[in-house]
Amino acid sequence: MRLTTKTSYGIRALIDLAVVHESGGPLSIREISHEEGISDIYLEQIFHRLRKGGFIKSVRGPKGGYILSRDPAGISVYEAVMALEGSIAPVRCSYDKKQCKPCKKATRCTSKEVWDEVARQIQITLEKFSLQDMAGRALELDPDKLKKIRSYGKNIS
Repeated sequence: MRLTTKTSYGIRALIDLAVVHESGGPLSIREISHEEGISDIYLEQIFHRLRKGGFIKSVRGPKGGYILSRDPAGISVYEAVMALEGSIAPVRCSYDKKQCKPCKKATRCTSKEVWDEVARQIQITLEKFSLQDMAGRALELDPDKLKKIRSYGKNIS
């Protein structure tokens, strides 16, 4: 299964918001765009979904931007992926009952069992990680990440 760039970029943006969560204050689209190398326009489209899903909220004003609307420890990567992708099912008839289009062979389809298990395991794995976990790991890999994100914001004023 391959997730879309929308999800990859959305998770990266959420991680940036989680990194700055403790220090407070919003991040602008431009700050995240610069840090992650994502188009501003594409990031705005992604943020529309994340706002609609209740993950982020906007802060108005000259120093406005976006913040997480919940504690990053309480947001699993699975929740974010579902908001961005809509489903993790590897095939249409698999796992997600809302997406399921029953076919004539559904009751005796052995491959469906495999796809259902694949989807369950993906969910289990993604639920193990919170945005706080991911932010902590991001700071381990790049201890200056918070400073870089914040310094870019000062340079665009």
